Amino acid sequence: MHWSAEPAGVNAILLRFGERMDPALSACIHQLGQRLRACLGDSLLNITPAYTTLLLEYDLRLEDYDSLLARLTPLLNHQPESAPETRSEVIHIPVFYDPHTTGPDLTALAERCQCSVEQLIHLHSSREYRVYALGFAPGFAYMGELDSRLISARRETPRSRVPAGSVAIADNQTAIYPIESPGGWHLLGRTPMKLFNVDADPPALLQPGQAVRFHAVDRDTYLSLGGTL
Repeated sequence: MHWSAEPAGVNAILLRFGERMDPALSACIHQLGQRLRACLGDSLLNITPAYTTLLLEYDLRLEDYDSLLARLTPLLNHQPESAPETRSEVIHIPVFYDPHTTGPDLTALAERCQCSVEQLIHLHSSREYRVYALGFAPGFAYMGELDSRLISARRETPRSRVPAGSVAIADNQTAIYPIESPGGWHLLGRTPMKLFNVDADPPALLQPGQAVRFHAVDRDTYLSLGGTL
């Protein structure tokens, strides 16, 4: 697997492996991160996988950039081109899809996609997604890939307030806003599940490499699970 390395701040190395979102590459990066953690031990403070990169933060008391790169090189040069097939537990996310309350963009998106709201909900909830990366906000998981009929650019005007738990799409991805924040993605619904808990280990419910499925629930079920409107 081709790779390159570059400094990222005073105590980090950014490893690059490609240029586009790909499930097979994501699996390789995820498994490589686990392998490097096992091989390099206390030298690594944190490992952050993303779509095509792996960020390694290291302990300056134990390593510098050159010494860590020297240890990484043989490990990376012998990294398999593909990751062994593994199956993680699927995380099921209940979602109340409703154009009048939790999903204010459902109707406009359905018109743009030339389908009914019900068909749009089915397209979004009928496939399995992979968590590629965390970012933007604590616990915000970028997941892909959408059915090609749902691919939509971000909103021209972002909202100043998006409620926590909002399930959204933009470009070729879907995500859940873990906390109330501004946002420019299209809102389809809302989940009562808590995506980020500072007291949990790990704090973020969704982690890179995991599989996720959304399933539609009605209003009463959503409220009984702790959802708010």
